[in-house]
Amino acid sequence: MKKGDIVAVVATSGEYVGELVSSKPVTLANPKMIVNTPEGGMGFSKGVAVTGEVNPTEMIFGSYVFIAKCNKEVAEAHRTAVSGIEVPKEKKIIT
Repeated sequence: MKKGDIVAVVATSGEYVGELVSSKPVTLANPKMIVNTPEGGMGFSKGVAVTGEVNPTEMIFGSYVFIAKCNKEVAEAHRTAVSGIEVPKEKKIIT
């Protein structure tokens, strides 16, 4: 994994997705906590801690279980959540 990759960090408190800034210490830009949706799907929370700020710009991990590069769908969903711009499922030429 390299700087800029969208990664998942699994910690004892949950799973977080963000852009890898550093691996020592593990630091994510635009971190999002993974949550279950009412429909049984996956979503992102607006924060990473109940008492923390909304949509923090950075998160530094003191400890974690492991880090994995995210699959394409989750990486695109993270980019959409961070930018607010929806990524089209199909590539089309708009005229």
